[in-house]
Amino acid sequence: MSHRKLAKISLCAGAVAAALIATSAPATASNYIPVELPMTTTGANGPGCSGDVWAVGNVYPDGDVPGTVDLQLRGWLKVFGVPAPWCTLAPTVQWHNLDTGATGQASTNLGAWQPFFWSAPVVGNLRLVTGPGQVEFTLTTDLPHTPSVTNFQVY
Repeated sequence: MSHRKLAKISLCAGAVAAALIATSAPATASNYIPVELPMTTTGANGPGCSGDVWAVGNVYPDGDVPGTVDLQLRGWLKVFGVPAPWCTLAPTVQWHNLDTGATGQASTNLGAWQPFFWSAPVVGNLRLVTGPGQVEFTLTTDLPHTPSVTNFQVY
């Protein structure tokens, strides 16, 4: 095939691809606002266990369910600073919608017998339907812990 013919084919293919891209529907971006519940240091269940627990998540201004917060609770559960597979914890997130007065709570289990060499925190997921408004969140455990309270706008 000659260089001239190859150039014409490439030019036509490029024009067709450009036309397809130009006429395709624009992609819809996920609209979310990241949120974070501060870290709390806590005891944990199991011989010699303690750790740190926090949460990260998203609120969705244009979400399908108004007033929803998705949280991923994360925890480093350790013995003398080393992740320990026998450590477990059930942290609770309590919430209070300051605009409507509604309250609620949810909890999840952390610690699933991860191996000693585990290099990531253990995780648990929560979906909270608090309703729209300014909401105060408190991250607690049933064991001795430092307080973790924060608030943010939920849409």
